[in-house]
Amino acid sequence: MWGGLSGLQSVLLAAVRQKRQDELDQKAQNIRHVPGTTDSEVEIPAPLDYSFLALATIEDAEKEDPRIPMLGKVVSPKGTGKFAGRCLRMNNNQLAEIKTLKAFVTRMFVSPLMIGWLDLSFNCLTVIDNVLLEFPNLEILYLHGNNISNIKEVDKLAKLTKLRKLTLHGNAVENEKGYRLYVLSTIPWLRNFDFSAVTKCEAKTADTWRRLNNASKKKKKTQAGED
Repeated sequence: MWGGLSGLQSVLLAAVRQKRQDELDQKAQNIRHVPGTTDSEVEIPAPLDYSFLALATIEDAEKEDPRIPMLGKVVSPKGTGKFAGRCLRMNNNQLAEIKTLKAFVTRMFVSPLMIGWLDLSFNCLTVIDNVLLEFPNLEILYLHGNNISNIKEVDKLAKLTKLRKLTLHGNAVENEKGYRLYVLSTIPWLRNFDFSAVTKCEAKTADTWRRLNNASKKKKKTQAGED
């Protein structure tokens, strides 16, 4: 028992809270894309949802209809044949690589460069593909439940300066010593990592570790040059 709740009840409660947070994230992402509007003034587009479709490749998604959203509507401006919104879900599939993701998003979204939330969790990814860097306004990225094992893959995400929320748990990389500290020092602007808020203490520790590590690398480089 925990706090008067059974283990199952605790898991269900956590799931409900996460669903609510996802809904808030979705709403925030889409409203931010419509300048000068308020919650009551804009129709909130639902994420374009290709989850749980057994997709083996990105191209497979074009042969499928997106899932019907439980919240909001999949909005397609008249005459465009494309979708509004900033959110794409391709979680719980069988994707081993996503090199053609940018081309797919360009074909499917009105404003592909404004994509702010990508859910690629529970797939078969072994690397963090550079294609993700093609989305400069990405703020939320879910990569948990994949097969990423090299902590250095995280370095690529340092170029996404608007990234605020990231997940990587459920990958082999989480077993690396200093895993959380490494990620927070590499992407110091993260506010939430693995569904856990980044504390001021963590941010300060990560900053210290980053400065010490950079100094060490600089020293080794200087010594190598002298040799």
